[in-house]
Amino acid sequence: MNNSSVCSLSPADLDCSGSWLLHPETPAEKLIPSLKKHGQLVPVLAVEESGKNILIAGRARVSAASKLGLNVLVRFIDAVDDTQKAVLHLEENCTRTLDDSLKLATMRFFCTRMDAAELSKTVGPLLSIKPKSRDMKFWLDWMELDPEYDELLRLGHIPLAAVSVLIKLDDSDRAALVRFFEKLSWSRSNAVNFLTWLYETSRRENKSINELISAPAFEPASESESPKDAVARFCKAAKELRYPTLSELEKVHNKIVSEVCAGTRWRVEPVGSFETGEVMIQTRFKSREMMRKAIDDLESIAKFSGWEELFELGRDK
Repeated sequence: MNNSSVCSLSPADLDCSGSWLLHPETPAEKLIPSLKKHGQLVPVLAVEESGKNILIAGRARVSAASKLGLNVLVRFIDAVDDTQKAVLHLEENCTRTLDDSLKLATMRFFCTRMDAAELSKTVGPLLSIKPKSRDMKFWLDWMELDPEYDELLRLGHIPLAAVSVLIKLDDSDRAALVRFFEKLSWSRSNAVNFLTWLYETSRRENKSINELISAPAFEPASESESPKDAVARFCKAAKELRYPTLSELEKVHNKIVSEVCAGTRWRVEPVGSFETGEVMIQTRFKSREMMRKAIDDLESIAKFSGWEELFELGRDK
């Protein structure tokens, strides 16, 4: 077969099992109406090796043609090895939507075939990842983790950015943390904060993370606890370990505020982590009536003696 030639083949004559076919196959049903009306407008890509026709890109077109009992237009090209086939596959699919699951599969495929510099330069742009970006560093770091963590990322239970902390942990501590992500989906900020607070506490107290999370506050979520509440509980527990004094001040602050502002829509927050003695008070309203009510409430709560305690909270720490 001459390179760059186009011919018509039966779908059964194409081997579509290559590991370099990284993009998930588009359901053939989406292409069948167009194939019926217009025919195959773009040939699939393939190489000929050892008497076999090996597909590089176009599985959905092959599948749709097979369902319709049609032949497939095939363009044969050169591809030296599996790595080059995968690059050609990505280039052919460059307009398709990318997600972390696809990026993960792609990075795993190439990380054993290219060094980090070549992977960043050649594959990164095909995945819309800038070679020297923070995301590329995250992906390269993730490749250093055991693949057992891949499913958590693939399912969206743990964000890619969490690797910035996971990569610092030893195997036993990483393994101990898996249970927090198996059934819960974490936002980027919550996951990074949770892991960072545990890591920093572990180093400060010279304890393993496994020891730290043995506390009752880190018990698995019960059936009655919502995923959101469970994540909030774990984050709170990790923050209290990392910042015990600040956490205690926040508890006292919240208790005072709940008494001072009871029955009103006003909120009071400390400024500068209790370092300045200042507080910020705010509310929201969407009518003059609500505004007048808020003003009356403010005049009322201003009379409470608890304000002095709020202003002094943490000043002696």
